[in-house]
Amino acid sequence: MYLLVAAALVALDQLTKVWAANTFPLGGPGVPIGLGFHFTYTRNIGAAFGILQHGPTTTLLLGVLSAAVSLALLIYLLRRAPTLSRLQLSAFTLILAGAVGNMIDRFYLGYVRDFIHFHLPNFNFPVFNVADMCVVIGAGLLILASLTEGSHEGQPRAAPPDELGGTRPEADR
Repeated sequence: MYLLVAAALVALDQLTKVWAANTFPLGGPGVPIGLGFHFTYTRNIGAAFGILQHGPTTTLLLGVLSAAVSLALLIYLLRRAPTLSRLQLSAFTLILAGAVGNMIDRFYLGYVRDFIHFHLPNFNFPVFNVADMCVVIGAGLLILASLTEGSHEGQPRAAPPDELGGTRPEADR
């Protein structure tokens, strides 16, 4: 199920990037959508939030890094999913989706398409996309899991409680 969720998030990321690229002018003034958010289409050849903007070599290296992280996460999830808590599994799924979404842009286009911009008169956050949100939310959930759950690795998830509050016998699962 988690792989379907990751695939759906990658599809959402790619569809919203195509929509933004076809709807808003590159580097345009931005379209306000409320609460400080604007749609502003940009191309990012660097890393997250526009750092490391050193041209095509950096983009290729970041693409290879994204591919390596995606492959490592996929292998980890395929091997360890039954031992992860729901929060950990959700976190890793979001991070995988975000890494793949931006990796596709880097390899296919040579840059990442960003279009969500948050700025106020005295605050200007870098332009980002759905994949970036997946990575940031996933990282936040992973931190939350480490603070609240400890490590569940190597232990299967607990069975859901039955109607009376106990756990169901192994044969009923």
